[in-house]
Amino acid sequence: MAKGKWRRAGCCAAAVVCLALAGTAGWAGAGSARGASRVTLTLLATTDLHGHLFPVNGDTGGPANLGLGKIATLVERERAGHANTLLFDCGDTTEGTALAYLAATKYAEQPDPMIAAMNLLGYDAMAVGNHDFNFGLGHLEKIRREAEFPILGANVERLPGARAEAFPPYVVKTVAGIRVGIMGVVTPGIARGENPDNYRGYRFLPIVETAERVAAELRPKVDLLVLLAHSGLGREPPATGGAAGEENPENAMLEVAKRVPGIDVILFGHTHQEVGELFVDGVLLAQAKYWGQSLAEAEIEMERSGSGAWRVASKHSRVIAVTAEVEADQRLLGPARAMGRATTEFLDRPVAHVAAALSGAKGRVEDTALVDWIHRAQMEAVDADVSLATMFRPGVRIAAGPVTVRELYALYPYTNELYAIEMSGAELKEALEHAASFYPGWPRPYEERALPLPGYEADSAAGVSYVIDLTRPVGSRIRELKYHGKALEPGQRVMVALNHYRYYGDERFRERKIVRKAAAPVLELLVKYAERTKEMPVTATGNWRIEPREAREALERAARP
Repeated sequence: MAKGKWRRAGCCAAAVVCLALAGTAGWAGAGSARGASRVTLTLLATTDLHGHLFPVNGDTGGPANLGLGKIATLVERERAGHANTLLFDCGDTTEGTALAYLAATKYAEQPDPMIAAMNLLGYDAMAVGNHDFNFGLGHLEKIRREAEFPILGANVERLPGARAEAFPPYVVKTVAGIRVGIMGVVTPGIARGENPDNYRGYRFLPIVETAERVAAELRPKVDLLVLLAHSGLGREPPATGGAAGEENPENAMLEVAKRVPGIDVILFGHTHQEVGELFVDGVLLAQAKYWGQSLAEAEIEMERSGSGAWRVASKHSRVIAVTAEVEADQRLLGPARAMGRATTEFLDRPVAHVAAALSGAKGRVEDTALVDWIHRAQMEAVDADVSLATMFRPGVRIAAGPVTVRELYALYPYTNELYAIEMSGAELKEALEHAASFYPGWPRPYEERALPLPGYEADSAAGVSYVIDLTRPVGSRIRELKYHGKALEPGQRVMVALNHYRYYGDERFRERKIVRKAAAPVLELLVKYAERTKEMPVTATGNWRIEPREAREALERAARP
């Protein structure tokens, strides 16, 4: 279907959620002049879709209020009510679901379903996201070829002599006679956790300095300047109720708004936080909710002076929620239905059995059977003595009975590679101390209901036993570290299994030589391990624990769903 015909399609109503924080005048200022005319531009934006095309809960297979199919209905409704619209995406679009995984691997010869849907819906531009690099340069080049809109990356610099294709820093669109400049940037944190092979030939420049340079070039050529960013706010402004912090190179939108002159609107993503409307030094910022759970909309009223120059008269934004009342646009979903059915068959295939229900709720605060099982699979896959892993999603549940690929995908949803590296006892202890640093000390100076829980960086280990003593200061919390029942000596060598995100993201690991690489991503290893062993354990090994008991019990209570 042609882009123009698709844009004239109808839509359904949706509820609206708006977070209005503060407001100021636009960059160019408002005001009126004799003979001035006004035009309203509507900017629509998605972000962090992460492969969510169908309105389906990936964990259960049931319906869900999310996905590009439902977003399409909102987009068409807004287009029907606004003559001058532009549609953007802020990255992390082609990775994150089983559909996206199979599209990039098993069905790589077919059009990418997310890009194909975005083409049909008529996107005008997209900022590349860090997870769009996850499947490697071949996949990235493929989606760039298929996209009928520019994928922008002003701070993604092509290295001299590299075969990789340069990313355009910006594009200019003319709407109702108004020149709209659209820049795109991505978090430079890609290099901190991604396999270098997946971005070979590129380097990632600081966002603020890049935005200053590109905005200075582009601003004189346009009437309205929009930044699409796969980068969060960074330090919190007082208006959001958060605590002020230091400048954050990964999430730099507040710094851009404060330091880069000429930008009128910032539409951003990466942090999975929803922001309906935020003004910072005259710049309007908005962020849609992840997985296609809402659509960001900015309305910019442009005023033309007697001299013919356009300037911003007013600007506001909101987010439009995807609800149960919003029907998915079936025409958008149609081309991907065959791949969707294949994905469902892949996910619903039984691969093992478990005698009792398993929960990930306490997987970051105590040893659990689920994480133990991941450890066992990892150690077998790369013939390691020790394994490091975490509970990525504490909300995961596996019911008693047959275990399907869908449940394993919920347990381990990332396309991580698995490595084996050799470490000394002292180095392993240092890595465990780092993980232990995410736990609150004891006794705690706050209410138990506000007890902070560790994030996904708090790896546990298998193959060794140890105690995390929260009465001790950070850096000296690991006690009784043992290997095969004996104290692990500082100079003793052990082979450690860990995923590539951990390896490249932490200097404790990336300085070590990779001794072995698994032949498949961790998810595939888990599926094969389940098929071979047939039965998942229901009892944890208990090889690590938190002390004192009061601290452990408080953390366990706080971790209850």
